[in-house]
Amino acid sequence: MSTVRNRKLVLLFAALVLVAGVWLAWSRLASTTRIGLVNFQTFQASSFIKSNADRFIEFEDVPLDELDRLSRYDFVLGFGMGMRITAEQRAQIQQAADGGTPVFIYAATNPENAICSLDSVQKAGVSGYMRNGNKRNYQSMARYIRQYVDGKRFFVHPADTVVESASDVLYYLDEELAFKTVADFEGYVREHGFYQEGKPRVAIVGGLNDPFSGNRENIDSLIVSLQGAGLNVYPVYSYRKLLPFLKEIRPDAVIHFAHGRMVMGQADAAVDWLKEQNVPVFTPLSILQTEEEWVNDPMGMFGGFMSQSIVVPELDGAIYPYALNAQEVDEDGVFVVKAIPDRLRNFTQIVSNFVRLKQMRNADKKVAIYYFKGVGQSSLTAQGLETVPSLYHLLKRLKAEGYRVDGLPATEQEFGRMLMEQGAVLSTYAEGAFDDFMKNGHPALVGKQEYEEWVRRALPEALYADVVKIYGEAPGAYMSAVKDGEPCLAVARIQLGNVALLPQPMAAVGDDAFSIVHGAKTAPPHTYIGAYLWAQYGFGADAMLHFGTHGSLEFTPQKQVALSSYDWPDRLVGTVPHFYYYTIGNVGESMMAKRRSYATTISYLTPPFTESKTRTQFKELEDQIQAYYKADDGKKAAASLAVKRVALKMGLHRDLRLDSVPANPYSEEEVARIENFAEEIANEKMTGQLYTTGVPYSPEKIRSSVLAMSADPIAYSVAALDRESGKVTDEQLKSKVFFTRRYLNPAKVLVNGVLDGRPVTDELVCRVAGITPEKLAEAAAIMAPPKRSMMGMGKAAPVTYTAAQKREAAAITEVQRTINNITGYRKALEESPELEMKSVLNALAGGYVAPSSGGDAVANPLAVPTGRNLYSINAEATPSAIAWEKGMELANRTLEQYKKTHGDYPRKVSYTFWSSEFVESEGATIAQVLYMLGVEPVRDPYGRVSDLRLIPSETLGRPRVDVVVQTSGQFRDLAASRLALISRAVEMAAASSGDRFGNRVAESTVETERLLVEQGVSPKEARDLSTQRVFGGVNGMYGTGIQDMITSGDRWENEQEIADTYINNMGAVYGSDKNWGDVNAGLLRAVLHNTDAVVQPRQSNTWGALSLDHVYEFMGGMNLAVRNVTGKDPDAYFADYRNRNRVKMQELKEAIGVESRSTIFNPEYIKEVMKGGASSASQITEVVTNTYGWNVTKPDVVDQEMWNKIYDVYVKDAYQLGTEQFFKAQNPAALQEITAVMLETARKGMWKASEEQLGELARLHTDLVKEFGSTGSGFSGGNAKLQDFIARKVSPENAAAYQQRVKEMKTAGTVADRKGMVLKKDEVAQVSRGEKNSLNGVWIAGGVFALFVLLLLVLKRKRKNS
Repeated sequence: MSTVRNRKLVLLFAALVLVAGVWLAWSRLASTTRIGLVNFQTFQASSFIKSNADRFIEFEDVPLDELDRLSRYDFVLGFGMGMRITAEQRAQIQQAADGGTPVFIYAATNPENAICSLDSVQKAGVSGYMRNGNKRNYQSMARYIRQYVDGKRFFVHPADTVVESASDVLYYLDEELAFKTVADFEGYVREHGFYQEGKPRVAIVGGLNDPFSGNRENIDSLIVSLQGAGLNVYPVYSYRKLLPFLKEIRPDAVIHFAHGRMVMGQADAAVDWLKEQNVPVFTPLSILQTEEEWVNDPMGMFGGFMSQSIVVPELDGAIYPYALNAQEVDEDGVFVVKAIPDRLRNFTQIVSNFVRLKQMRNADKKVAIYYFKGVGQSSLTAQGLETVPSLYHLLKRLKAEGYRVDGLPATEQEFGRMLMEQGAVLSTYAEGAFDDFMKNGHPALVGKQEYEEWVRRALPEALYADVVKIYGEAPGAYMSAVKDGEPCLAVARIQLGNVALLPQPMAAVGDDAFSIVHGAKTAPPHTYIGAYLWAQYGFGADAMLHFGTHGSLEFTPQKQVALSSYDWPDRLVGTVPHFYYYTIGNVGESMMAKRRSYATTISYLTPPFTESKTRTQFKELEDQIQAYYKADDGKKAAASLAVKRVALKMGLHRDLRLDSVPANPYSEEEVARIENFAEEIANEKMTGQLYTTGVPYSPEKIRSSVLAMSADPIAYSVAALDRESGKVTDEQLKSKVFFTRRYLNPAKVLVNGVLDGRPVTDELVCRVAGITPEKLAEAAAIMAPPKRSMMGMGKAAPVTYTAAQKREAAAITEVQRTINNITGYRKALEESPELEMKSVLNALAGGYVAPSSGGDAVANPLAVPTGRNLYSINAEATPSAIAWEKGMELANRTLEQYKKTHGDYPRKVSYTFWSSEFVESEGATIAQVLYMLGVEPVRDPYGRVSDLRLIPSETLGRPRVDVVVQTSGQFRDLAASRLALISRAVEMAAASSGDRFGNRVAESTVETERLLVEQGVSPKEARDLSTQRVFGGVNGMYGTGIQDMITSGDRWENEQEIADTYINNMGAVYGSDKNWGDVNAGLLRAVLHNTDAVVQPRQSNTWGALSLDHVYEFMGGMNLAVRNVTGKDPDAYFADYRNRNRVKMQELKEAIGVESRSTIFNPEYIKEVMKGGASSASQITEVVTNTYGWNVTKPDVVDQEMWNKIYDVYVKDAYQLGTEQFFKAQNPAALQEITAVMLETARKGMWKASEEQLGELARLHTDLVKEFGSTGSGFSGGNAKLQDFIARKVSPENAAAYQQRVKEMKTAGTVADRKGMVLKKDEVAQVSRGEKNSLNGVWIAGGVFALFVLLLLVLKRKRKNS
C-alpha cells in the first residue's frame, strides 16, 4: 500500500515537474510577448497596436506614475524626446533595466534619460524600425522584439527587413500610394476625377500621425471635406523637400499640422517664400485627449505640446490654432485620431472664406470693424492710438482702394460726432441716454425670432442656456426695444455701405468695468452676442477687424487655448476671417487675441519717443550739487544744506523718502541719490501725443525716437567694455551724471551724425568701441549661434569661452548692431504707417502677414517696421540664459536694498507675473523667483528648461527666501508650465534640510500649515497645500476684479472690503494640473503672512505706475491684501527691464516721482498731449484715476502735495497752457472725469483739499455737466454719493441745473439736449439723419436758405392779410 502511495506521489511529482517544465518552456519560448510603452502619446501607441496582427504580441501603455511595474514586461520601449521624469522615475526605469528587463529609451533628448539594456545589434534593429515608421515596420519591429529580444521560438513570424518609409512624397486617400513628383500626383487625381480645373489649391503638410502608419482617418476626412468645398488638395509628407514641393504646387493656402516650424532647417527661407507668394498658413490642432476630456479641460493644451503646436508655428506667421482633431476609442478599444465633425465643417469653411477673399473684388467685400470705447461720453479707446482719426484714415483708404464706404462724413469732426451718436455704449443705469440713442442712433433692431435663429446656427444649446439663465429670454432688459409688437435687440452699428462699424458692447452687464473687458466670469449678454451674430448673419461679413488694443472678445470665457465649440470667442468669431490691429507695445495680450479669437494681428506703432526736456528745471539744484562736490571738507555741511534747501523746495525729498529737517545736512550718499534722481528725470523717455494710423511721425519725432532706440545701447555697451578693461569702475558708473557726460552724450552725437549722413563702417564701430578689427571679428565668432543637428548627431565639440569673453563679445556686438541699424531704424519708422495700411489691405485680400516680435521700439527695435503678425517666445525655454543672469542680478539687488533698509533679509517676497514682461524679458521674473528660492534651471540639449536643481546653501551664501506669485490670466494662458515649474521649485526648497544659512521657505511652509489647521483644514490637507505659492484669478479671468470697486467709492467704506475682494478673486491655485484653478482664498490668506516686499516687473517705455491701471490693480492690490493680513505695509519695488543693458530695481515711490515729474507735471509733456485729440486727452484722465487707485491701495506713495499739484496744473492751469480750453475742445468728458476723481478723493478723506479748492473743482465740474451733459460713466456718472457731495459745494442754482442734467442722463422719458451725447461740443447743427449717415454741407446750406425764403413768403402773406 505504501508502494502504491509512493508510486502515486512519484507520478504526481513527475506531473508537477512536467507541468512546471511545460509552463517554463511556454513562458520562455512561446508565451505572449508583452511590450510596455513609456511616454508615447496615445496616437503613437495606437499606431503600434493597429499595425500588429500577431496574437502573441501585446502592447500596453505604462503611465509615468506606474513605472514600478516595468519588470512585468518582456520589453520596455520608451520615447525619450521631450521626456520629463523625476529622478525617482528615472531610477525606476534604470532598476528595471538592471534587473534584467530589456529597456530601450528611444530618441532621448536628455542624456540622463538615454537608458538602454539592449546590445548594439538589438538597439540598431529596433532603432531602424522606429526611425522609418509606417505600419509594415511597426509590425516587423514587434516580431523582431519577440524573436530577438524576448527570445521566443514558437508562434514566431519572421520580421521583414526595414522598409524605407515613404518620405518626400505626396499622398492621397489610398494608403498604399505615394507620389514622388507633383506631376505624378496631379496625373493620378486628374485620371480619377478628383481634380477641379481652375479651383484654388491647398497644401496639407506636417502631422503628428504620419499618413502611412494606419492611424490617419483625420487626414482622409480633411482631404474629402476640402475637396467637397471646391478646393484642390495637395497632401505632402516631406522634411527635406517640402519647400521645393510647395514652390511647385503654388498653393493658395497651406494647412500645417504643426509640431515645430513648418520647414525644419529652412525656416527663414520658408517665411521668405510665404511673403513672396502671399500664402496664409493655417495650423489646426490635434488634441491628445478624447473630445469629452478636452471640452471639460479648462487649460485646453499645456506645456511642450502647446509650444510645438501653437507657439513655435507663430514664428512662421501661422494663424488659426483651431482645434480640429481629437482622439476616440474605436471598436477595438484603441485610441485613434479623428476629425471632430462640426469643427471639420467650420475649419473647411474658414479656409474657404480666406481663399475667397483672394478672389473677391474689393467693392463686393463686406467688412465688420469693431472698435472699443468706454460707456457714455467716454472717447474711443485703443492703446497708444488717436483712435477717431486713425479709424477715419483707414476708412478713407478702404474707399480709395475700391471698397464700398458709402456716406463717410466729409470731415474727421463729423465722423467723430457720428461715432458718439450712433456708435454708443451705454451704462445700464443711463436710461435717459438710451432713449436718446434709440431716437437718434439708428441701431439695427434685431427681432427676437431672427436673433434666436442666429443663436441656433451659432451656439450649442447648453452654451445659450447659460445666457438665458443669467439674463433671461432674449432680448433681455439691456439695449432692448419693441418694434411692431416684437421684442428686439438694439445693435449699435454704423453701416457705411459694405463697411459696418460696431462699438464692442459690454461683455457682461455688471458694475465691474475692468472685468467686463478683461474676462467676465459669466456668459456675455444678448447684446454682446447679437453684435457678433449680426455681423455674421445680418450683415454677412466677409472679414472681421478689431481696431486697436484692445477689446473684450479674447477675454470672454472659457478655455485658455485650443478652444472648443463651448468657448465664447470660438463661437462669436465663427468662420469669418478675423484680423486685429494691435500695438507692438503689448505683445503679451496680443497672444490672447491670436490664440483665443483666431486673430491675425497687424501691429501698429507706439507713440513717438522724446526726452523729457526737464533739465532746465534742475539747473539750480545741479549748481548746488557741483558746489557741494567742490567744497572743502570744512564747508561740506553748508554746501549740503544748500543742496537740501533746493531739494525741499522742489519736493524731491518726498519722492526719495529723505528727511525734511532743514538744519540736518544730507550725507554724500543722499546728495548722490538726489543727483541721480534729477538726472534720471532729465533723461527719461516720454511720449505724449498719440500715434495716428497712416500718419508718419514728424521728422523731429523720428529723430528723437531713433535717438531713444540707439543712444542707450551704444552708451551702455561702451561703458561695459570700459569696465571690463578697467578704464572705469562700478562706483563711477553708479553716477548717472558721470555716465551721461562720459557715454550717453557722445552716443547721442554719434547717432545724430549718422542720421546726418556720416558713413557707417567697421572702422567707425572699432573707434567707438575702442577695439581692434581682430576683436570685432572675434566677437562675431563668439556670438555666432552654435550649429545643431537633429538629436545632436554629427555635432562638433563647441569652442568654450569664458564669461568675461562672452560679456565683452556681447557688448561689442551690441555696439556694432546698433550703429549699423541707425539709418535702418529711421527707415522703419518712416515706412511703418504705410506698411500697416498695406498689411490691413493685404489681410483683407486673404494674404499672408509676415511674423514679428513685439515690444516698444526702444525696448525691442526689431518690432519695427510694423504691419506684421506678432509672435511670442517658447515658454518651455524660459527663463533663458540671459534672463537667468538678469534675474539673479535683480534678486540680489532686491535683497541688498531690503537688507540695507531693514538690517535683515526679507522672509517672503511677492512677485507679479505679466505676459508682456515674460515675452520681452524671456522669463526674467521667473528667474528672480527661482533664485530667491535657491533653485536653478537645468536645460536639455535643445535649450529647454527641463528640470531644476537646488543651489547649495554654501554657494547661495544667504537664506532661501520664500515667495508668493500672483499671475495674470494672460501669463497663465501663455506659460502654464512655468507656474508648475515654480511650484516644483518651492517644494524642492521647502524640503531642503541642513542649509547653513537658513531656509525661510521651509519655515514659511510650516507656518502656512499651522494657519490652515487653525482655519479648520485637516492636517493632511494642510500639509499638502502648504507648498502652494502661485495664485491668480478664477480660470478664465484675467484681472483681480477690484478695479471698479476701487473707483466706485460709494461701494466701500474701508479698505478691508477691497482687500477681502482681492483675496477672494485671486485665490485660485495654479500649482499643478491636479488642482489647477481650484479656489482657496483661505490658503492665499495664509500664504500672504510674512510677506515683506512686493515686486512688479516693468518692461515697457510706454507706461508706468501712474499711466497704466493694471499696476495699481495688481501691485497695489497685493500690497493692500498683505497690509490687511499682516498689519504691515510691505516694501514695493519695480524690477525695471526697460533698458536691456542696465536692468535695475527701483522703489515704487521713487518711480512714481520720476514718472510724474517727467510727464503730467512737465509742461513739455502737456504740450505734446495737447497736440492730439480726444484719445490724447484721455491719457490725463487715466493718470489722475490711477493716482486715486494708488491712494487707496498704497497711500504712502501719493502725498497731499501731489493732489495739490494736479489741481494747480489742470484746474488752475499753472503753466498757462490753456488746459481747460483744450479739454473742452477735444474731450470735455475727460475733464469732467478728472474733476470728479479729485472730488471723490477729497470726499473719501484721502486728499485734504481746502474749501477753496473744493469749490473751484465743483464749479468747474458742474459747469461741464451743464454745458455738455453728464458723461454717463465713471466717477461722474454713477456715484450718487459723489453727486450729492458736488451739489453741496456749489450754489443752489448751479446745483439744480447740475442735478437736472444728471437726471436727464439717468431717467427715461426726459428731454435731453443732444449735446449731451457727443464727445465734443457741436460745431454745426445736428440734423436727423434717418438711415443716412451724413449730409453734404452744400445741401445743408441750401436747405437753410430755402427755409429762410419760405419764412419770408409766409411773413409777407401775413402782412398782406393784416
